Amino acid sequence: MLETKNKFNEPHSGISHWKFQRISAMINIPLIIWFIISIISLRDYSFNENINWLKQPINCILITLMLTSVFYHSSLGLQVVIEDYIHDIKIRKFLILSSKIGLFLLFAISIGSIVNIYI
Repeated sequence: MLETKNKFNEPHSGISHWKFQRISAMINIPLIIWFIISIISLRDYSFNENINWLKQPINCILITLMLTSVFYHSSLGLQVVIEDYIHDIKIRKFLILSSKIGLFLLFAISIGSIVNIYI
């Protein structure tokens, strides 16, 4: 029997990438709403109040989850934009790798800062 392949069965079809991008977007919605409401609810925007807010365990956990989801979603989105608009394969691979490294470094700095404040 002949086996037919379509673009949905191929390992690099992009469907899983698309699904992960949509899932991360859905996770971002409640976390960003929570973040905006939390920031608005601060009485004064002093440094000490912000630090005390971040030291609360639930806020620390939720902002870590939000940053994880936002950076992951950004990485997926940048990859799609680069794949769509950069036609030279070598430049495309370089830009995708550079964007992933850059976003990971920003993520690591962000999480490191939160851990430093919490401790």
